[in-house]
Amino acid sequence: MLIVYITMAFFAGFAFIAAMNYFMIEVIEDRRKHQATRMKEEIRLRNAERARIEFDSKEAQQKAVSQIAQYYENPSLWAKWKLIVAQSGIVGVRPEAFVAMAACVTLLVAAVSGFLLKSISIGILCGFGAGFLPFAFVLVKRKQRQQKLLSQLPDAYEMLARVLRSGQTVSQAMRAIADEFTSPLAEEFAYCWEQQNLGLTPEASLKELAKRTGLLEVKIFVVALTINSTAGGNLSQLLNKLSHVIRDREKMRQKVMALTAEGRMQAYMMIALPIGLAGMLSVLSPTYLLPLLEFKPLIAGTVVWMGVGYFWMQRIINFDQ
Repeated sequence: MLIVYITMAFFAGFAFIAAMNYFMIEVIEDRRKHQATRMKEEIRLRNAERARIEFDSKEAQQKAVSQIAQYYENPSLWAKWKLIVAQSGIVGVRPEAFVAMAACVTLLVAAVSGFLLKSISIGILCGFGAGFLPFAFVLVKRKQRQQKLLSQLPDAYEMLARVLRSGQTVSQAMRAIADEFTSPLAEEFAYCWEQQNLGLTPEASLKELAKRTGLLEVKIFVVALTINSTAGGNLSQLLNKLSHVIRDREKMRQKVMALTAEGRMQAYMMIALPIGLAGMLSVLSPTYLLPLLEFKPLIAGTVVWMGVGYFWMQRIINFDQ
């Protein structure tokens, strides 16, 4: 009889835990959906406010078009840097702040390393190396954002094609993308849609979209919409083909990364090996590498050529450029 009671208690406890688990899953799922909805609404309001701030005058449309034309005709280094910061998706930090941060880091690291190593030239070299870190952070964030955008584009273009086949306009299709997708694609399309609502022409807003994302696939999309608005054609079929092209390009990119994995790993090991060995020898025998510090040009040349080799390798496997 005791075994029966124990068995009943076990199944009762199991049923209670399963019911509580199911209840908690439902509560967590409802909360997640509510948070996602609230986040989308916040993104929409933020983009609307941003569009109103930037296009609050009658001359805004002409100003935007002239800025785009000026950028493509004669882009300055500062204009490129501001565009890179915008493409990284970093909010709340101006491009000037990164430059000031890099200058402060350069001076601080150069002073500290020069004092510790008793060498002004090595201190300056370390300072410039550390000063590049804020720019590297922005470049990494930009690359990550563009990769996420690229992964969202095929589904977005297919959804655009379906919405257009249902008889809705391009503006309504862009609003559907902004409502159904997540950031960063939803944010970019929502901002483009808000620009058009405030009076900016579709051509100018789409060019701004292509400039903000910096993706070839978005530029093709903008060109397709521009040509379709003037010459006509089956836009939904074109978007479906563009979606297939993006997926094929992604497969090719993954194939290139897989075929070059061994070579890239060898290059990383060759770059990390001298640095690792120098660090180990400095710990085991601090005086062993001191004679090498007398040949500062040799050390600087080694570091420079290692950097050249790394960027050359990245250039080879990047077939977008």
